Amino acid sequence: MDTNVPYMASIKNVSGILNKMQNAGVPDAFGYDFLRDLGFTSSNDRSVIKVLKYLGMLDASGKPTTPYREFTNQTKSKFVLADRLRAAYDDLYRTDKNAHDKTTEGLKGWFKSKTGSGDAVATKIASTFKAFAAFADFSRVPSPPVEEQPEPEDEKPPEPEHAPKHKPPTGKFDLGLVYRLEIHLPDTQNVETYRAIFKALREEMME
Repeated sequence: MDTNVPYMASIKNVSGILNKMQNAGVPDAFGYDFLRDLGFTSSNDRSVIKVLKYLGMLDASGKPTTPYREFTNQTKSKFVLADRLRAAYDDLYRTDKNAHDKTTEGLKGWFKSKTGSGDAVATKIASTFKAFAAFADFSRVPSPPVEEQPEPEDEKPPEPEHAPKHKPPTGKFDLGLVYRLEIHLPDTQNVETYRAIFKALREEMME
């Protein structure tokens, strides 16, 4: 949940705005001009646009999203709004699945703690939430999100009973190092000289 929660200074027209949104066509963009076309000219009503963006019904540029279009279908608009409230205020609904039934005063403390706002702002956030929740229908339990299942790995065919035990080459080879020593022996008939040389060589290699 984004803790930068928008609110409306006055909520008296929330229900009226939502009703007009249902009956009007879907605009290319929902801005101040469209709000005036709906009949709401007060500056106190302009912040509804921020709330609709917070609910995911408008994108960052003010263009209506799929939930906005679904909201204009009056047979499911109230359910759509309930789903959007649950999604936008998900932290609140994790603490109480019936958060919409709380009073404004009961919600104020939660919003104050969550957002770090003072009493006045926390009260406006709570009252804005309640005004939108009053228009929604929470009787339909939202479907749990479907978790994506990993694709099954291709099953390897069973090896035949008389399959050769050796494994085919994999392209990887074990590398080893071979040392070759060249010894230039002196030209002498003294056997003890050769023995001394080989003895010294053996001792060096054994270290």
